[in-house]
This record gives sequence, C-alpha cells and structure tokens, in this order.
Amino acid sequence: MMSERPAPDIIMTARGLTLRRDGVTLLDSVSAQIRRGSITLLLGHNGAGKTLLLNCLHGLIACDAGTISGPPLARQKMVFQKPIITRRTTSAHLRFLCPRLDDAARHDWLRRAEMDRRADAPARMLSGGEQQKLALIGALATRPDILFLDEPTAHLDFAATKFVETMVCQAHQQGMTIIMTSHNRAQAERLGEDVLLLDSGRIVETAPADRFFSAPSHPLAKQYLDHL
Repeated sequence: MMSERPAPDIIMTARGLTLRRDGVTLLDSVSAQIRRGSITLLLGHNGAGKTLLLNCLHGLIACDAGTISGPPLARQKMVFQKPIITRRTTSAHLRFLCPRLDDAARHDWLRRAEMDRRADAPARMLSGGEQQKLALIGALATRPDILFLDEPTAHLDFAATKFVETMVCQAHQQGMTIIMTSHNRAQAERLGEDVLLLDSGRIVETAPADRFFSAPSHPLAKQYLDHL
C-alpha cells in the first residue's frame, strides 16, 4: 500500500515488503530507500527477486505486507526486458505511449533513436533492438519522475546497448531517478550510483556502487561478484 511521501532527498521508500506465493516467500521483509536523481542497480543471481521487487515498487504486483511511498503511478514508467508492442505502426505505437506528444516531438524522438525511417513500419516487425529502443523513448518522452528498467539491454547488440546506455545517462543528467536490473557487471559499474544486492528475496547489501564493486562487505556480495 502507499503511505506518506518520503523525505525530500529520498524519492521512494519501501518498508518491510513481503510477497508470498503458494507458501513460498519470494520477497522477505525488503526495506530500501531510493535517492532522488540517482541510478540504483538491483543486482543478484537469477531468482533472487530483482524483477519481483521492481514490479512491486512500480505497483504492478501487490505485496502481502509492507508499504511503499513515492511518486504517483502516473509519474512512473517501466520498460520491460521484452517490450509490449501493439498492432500499430512505429509512429502510432509511440503516439499510443505518449498521446500528449505533438507530431514534431514524436518525429524528433524517432530521429534520436535512428528510427524515423521506420515510422510507418509495423512496430511488431521491428527487430528486438528496435522494439526496445521504441519502448525506451516512449517511456522517456513522458519525462517520469522514476524510470524502472528490467534488464533493458538483455540480448541486444552493441549498437542498441550503447543507445540505451546513452539515453539512460542523458535522462540521469536531467535529474530523472532510474532503478534498473542488470546481469552485466561492466554496465552496472558504468551506470550505477547505488546498489541493492538481493539474495533469496532479501537485500543482503546496500552500498554506493564504487564501494560495492571495489570492497563489498557481505560474503554473499563477494561470491556474487566472483561469478558476475
């Protein structure tokens, strides 16, 4: 459930988030604070609970216990690992995602993604990288307070990955708060400012990214980095 707004320098606070399914605890009393304007990385092995936590923070999954305080859902956007694409042209899909964008602004976003020549192509016929770029500019164009990214460059080629990272950095420079998951250590080190490490549905370490990657304090964090 949503509660009172967090302190000015904290844009989102989670307290005691617990999620159970079929008698199994998937998130176990997770508490965290997200700094306004930061890039926060949710890290952990497969099955650690990263995507579940991302979905809970964004309000897509209701927890069994705990509270979340932060911006209203209308001021949040999420880009999934596999984007949801409608049966529209590329330009029409972007219009669907951002109905308040005028034609000139919509064309400019497509140009920035090097997709202006694909504006009239069926969005579902785009490559995986192009679909992810379309989903990302659709989220960024609404200028949300918080952007959630779930493995945004998984299975993308170098060019698409570079575009995603460049757009994330630009949004960050403009003050957007970004929370993302990644299995790419180099990417996490390039982009991350804060790290939350999850293991079996629990946060086992919270640290600034530079300290986490250079001198993790929890034994599980050291094991994780050895295999990342």
